[in-house]
Amino acid sequence: MKKIRVFIERYYTENNIEFNGNTVKDLLNMLNLDPSRFIVVKNGEIVTEDDIINDGDYIKILDSVSGG
Repeated sequence: MKKIRVFIERYYTENNIEFNGNTVKDLLNMLNLDPSRFIVVKNGEIVTEDDIINDGDYIKILDSVSGG
């Protein structure tokens, strides 16, 4: 099990969580978030849903569309 820190922009929350998946897509599915609606940043770099998440990673989940 991996311990990661996750910030979700939509909910303005940041939490340490235990994650037993492997990819960004696994994380989004676990959080019930539609991958097509978010941009994911891992340790400061934009990643795809196929990127691997490692223990200790810092993940930001950002809305891909913002109002204006």
